[in-house]
Order: sequence, then structure tokens, then C-alpha cells
Amino acid sequence: MERKVVVLRHLQDLLAEDVDTFVAAIDACIEEVDLVITSTGRVVKAVSDACKRAKAETIGAAVVSNQNERIKWVETKLVEAGFTYSPDAGRVIASWFGGDHARIAGLLATLTSAYGEGAKLSRSDIEVFLGEAGSVAPWDLTDAVDAGDSTKALLMLHRMMGDSHPLQILALLANRYAQMMKIDGRGVRTAADAVEILGGKEFTARKVLEQYQRLGSAGISRAISLIATADLDLRGGKDWEPELVMEVLVARLSRLGGAAPQRARAYKR
Repeated sequence: MERKVVVLRHLQDLLAEDVDTFVAAIDACIEEVDLVITSTGRVVKAVSDACKRAKAETIGAAVVSNQNERIKWVETKLVEAGFTYSPDAGRVIASWFGGDHARIAGLLATLTSAYGEGAKLSRSDIEVFLGEAGSVAPWDLTDAVDAGDSTKALLMLHRMMGDSHPLQILALLANRYAQMMKIDGRGVRTAADAVEILGGKEFTARKVLEQYQRLGSAGISRAISLIATADLDLRGGKDWEPELVMEVLVARLSRLGGAAPQRARAYKR
């Protein structure tokens, strides 16, 4: 039997006057037609109800960027799969897979096969089936460095080096501090001021500004100097393995990030 696929993109932009027509089309959809709908926003209730009547399958494709969002997303998937789980289960999975969200479905299928539907999962139950560590988003490394968390920063570094050349990671770090240099001495006080200079999103600009305020001009200069030295060492300036060069660099940058904010230091007389 020949089948047809009909795709409707950006359902969130459907005009109000077209809702009834679209709902009627869903209700009248025949077996030989696969209707695929995409939406990045709110779906009106009438359309949502029509999809439920048609027993439509919902496939989540949410973009999750920071760690807390990843954990919540993973926990949602565990609930949808019918599992109960230990309090740290979501964090374990999110931390291990990083940005490789596509691997979650495979893990859930494996857990269902191993333990059955509705099983209660402990951390050890999950860790057995995690496999290789997933990819790491660039901000996972830079956020750890900014926070002065050298242990986490080194863990993120090792994960990144599985997919990226050390010089690529060095360029990422260099760009981070180059952004801080752009606002140095410019009288920047707010995230909006930083956006005017750096462009991009206010959230990202705020993080750059906060770290700039923590390090100050001297700290940024020190970071740039450390990166320049690492660049030379990676190109043969020092007889070290590339991994060691990057480990030393990230540890030193993290130590800078963990220092007291320049404007918050107190001195005793």
C-alpha cells in the first residue's frame, strides 16, 4: 500500500482562523497518510485535543543547554518510560552523556529490557549500561573554569579531548578571554552594555562580564599569558604531551577563576 507523508512546520504560527480547518483535517486523516507536525511554541488546545484523538505520537526535541535543564529533561524521559529512580539518577545520566541527547532513547530501551517496565532504578543499575561518555558542550568547560572548579574542569577537558584537538580547545579558551579583553577599560557596568560591544545573547554577555569583574585587568592579562605559553608548548616549545599541556593550563586558569573578586578583596592593616 502506498503511503504519503504530509509535513506541517511551525504549527505555533498557525492563524486563528485556520485552526478549525486544520482540526477537521486531523480528524479526517486516513490510515495511508502520515501527518508530521513540528512546533517550537505553544500548541492551541483544539489542535492538541485533535492530536490526542488521533493517538499522535509526541517526540520531544527540546534544546537543552545547561546542566540543570539536562537533568530535568532526563528525569522527564525516565518518568515517561515508566521508571521510578534514585534521586541522583538524572544527574548521573545527564553528566555522563553530556550533549548526546540522542543516546537517551537507546539507554531507556536497554533499561526496560534489562529490568522491565515500571522498575525502580538505582545509580548502580544505570551505570552498568552507560557505555562511552558523551560529548561536552564548550560552556561545560568554561563554566567550570570560571567557577574555579579545577576537578570538574579537568574532567570536562578529558571528555572534550576525545572529540577535539587540543589546539581547538585552546582556541575556545582564548576566545573566552579575548571577549573579556574587549570590555576591559570600556566602562561596562551591565549585561546590556556588554551586548553592545560583544553582540550575541544577554545571558552569554552577562557571564563574560561577571568573570571579567572577578578577574580584573591583571587576571585577564595573566590568563592570556598562560594561553600564549600553552600555545607555544603545544607547537613543540616544551617536551610535554599535549594532554599534559592542556591539563596544566586548565588547572591554572581554574585557580585564577577561583580567586576572590578583584573589587571584593579586603585588606587588614
